[in-house]
Amino acid sequence: MASDTKNRESWDEQESSARSISQSIPLKLSRVFRFNDPQTGAPQISDFPDTNPTGDTPLEIRMKHFTEIENFTFLAHVLGHELGGTTPRPIRTVTDLQVPDEEFQNFVNTAKTASVTDEELADSTLDVGINWEHFVASNDNLLLPDHPLKISDVLMQEKIDSLDVITEAFVREINLRGIEKQTGTKPRK
Repeated sequence: MASDTKNRESWDEQESSARSISQSIPLKLSRVFRFNDPQTGAPQISDFPDTNPTGDTPLEIRMKHFTEIENFTFLAHVLGHELGGTTPRPIRTVTDLQVPDEEFQNFVNTAKTASVTDEELADSTLDVGINWEHFVASNDNLLLPDHPLKISDVLMQEKIDSLDVITEAFVREINLRGIEKQTGTKPRK
């Protein structure tokens, strides 16, 4: 999962912060949510959870996981469109990104050289995220009961993991752009 690429200390701080923010949202089933950054007031999308959702069966856990993927993707898509930036900019969060699947690494390599508007980034996030969700949902018959977010087909699991990492990187870019718009700061190179 993408948690392998996160700085553990930073993630712990963000998870603690996210828990206190999420408690203020009274009606939600998903662990993914939109909030305003306490420091800047900028709208943000929470980090994608690195732990399994709760559930009574491996299939229920898997189903909740792909629902969270869909929510995460859609919330980022909406926020990206709300930002409304019309000047194409690089996607800074993919600069050093490496994914295990060759096809999707080629996609990342293209993204490293692309400049996109906020709306184009939002649409790309939706595209990649829906692919991630569908790759997960289409392989329920291959789930490993002891690890319900993993499947027995190693090559397909690499594709799923790649789509996960790319989607999370795109959402981080949307979040960065949200902070920059809110604070009036210029994009960092």
